[in-house]
Amino acid sequence: MVLRKQRGWNLLAIVAIVLAAILAILGIGRIDVSPVQNRDSLRLSSSSRALTTLPLGEKQTLGLWSSLRGDQLSDGEARVDRSELEQARFKVEVGVYSTSNYELDLRVPSYSGNGYVWLRWEEPMQRYVESHGGNISRLFILLNTLLSDKDSALDSVGEVPIRLADGSYYQLFNYVGRYYVDHANFRRYPFMTISLPLAIEANDVDGELGYGDLRLIPEIQNSGMGLYSRITGWLNVGWSIAEYRHHYATNFGLGGDENDYSQILFEISYGTSSWASFWRLLLPLAVLMAMVLLVFKVRPDEQDARASIPVTVLLTLVFLQQTYRAELPELPFLTFLDQVYVVAYGVTLAAFVLVLWIGRRYAAMEAMEDSADKASLLRHLHRLDDVWPCLWCWSGVRQSPSAGSPFLRWCKP
Repeated sequence: MVLRKQRGWNLLAIVAIVLAAILAILGIGRIDVSPVQNRDSLRLSSSSRALTTLPLGEKQTLGLWSSLRGDQLSDGEARVDRSELEQARFKVEVGVYSTSNYELDLRVPSYSGNGYVWLRWEEPMQRYVESHGGNISRLFILLNTLLSDKDSALDSVGEVPIRLADGSYYQLFNYVGRYYVDHANFRRYPFMTISLPLAIEANDVDGELGYGDLRLIPEIQNSGMGLYSRITGWLNVGWSIAEYRHHYATNFGLGGDENDYSQILFEISYGTSSWASFWRLLLPLAVLMAMVLLVFKVRPDEQDARASIPVTVLLTLVFLQQTYRAELPELPFLTFLDQVYVVAYGVTLAAFVLVLWIGRRYAAMEAMEDSADKASLLRHLHRLDDVWPCLWCWSGVRQSPSAGSPFLRWCKP
């Protein structure tokens, strides 16, 4: 009678847990926020570019890290884009050389950096510059500068541009500040890659520097990164520079269609060391899981010690997860390491439940009068200790020699 009542309470508890899980999933699904898609976009132009961080070529980017942003142009779109490039009124060649990057903060995410930007332009652009104050740096902005840190301006090295032998104009600028990072592979953390961008775009004040009028052409041969562009703790995996078509979902109140602008995107990509990530983050977790799996190697009569191990491991798991999560921003998805911790939580809970169940079986065994049933249950409990975490209930039903044993009656549905 006692066992039958206990089985009823166990069934009620299982139903309550399942019902609570269903209600929780439904509740979270109802209050979950769906993100709104941004209509602004970047598309790679048809001009020359250096995408040195593509691991296996531009066309093999599926599932692989790449500095490529947005969609590539189709063959027909590329032909139209090349025609627009030839017909553009203004063309400015842009080169970028990063001298140092530092203070990479994943929580914002952002980085500090400085280096050089140079511009080379022809006579039509020079006339436009002279009609707008004579300072070309005022016509361009570093789009991803954190304005709370520093104004998004280029500081000229010389007072006036240089007239080159071919009749073009040239001027060198210095940039220094803190810049926003929008391209990071957080889903694979801690095996992640991050790209530190510098976005250069026209500061159009009168609507005459749109994509059809002004094209920024990346200067590939002399762009690059210097000796101090490496960041301690990260591995440099290359740099890239390319022109993109930046589509704004607005005309900024000037009337007409939505505006497109030419943008130069210079990026240096960094990745984490797989071995360093393993020793720092995954090895402690592996040790904890080994402790959970070995919990049933503790002597059966030391039930308090058995039950305390999963609890201690659980607290340690929470502490370790909070420690590495403090380095990351608030993400709307689970990283690879988060998923590993979810599995670790499930294993720890299963071990704790099984410890409690085995403890109750040992208590019930002491009250048994039938020596055959008692010996059978003892063998099965020893088997559970040896084969954890196998399907212990199914094994007990198949291998228990006494169909009338209390263990079998408890396990049967």
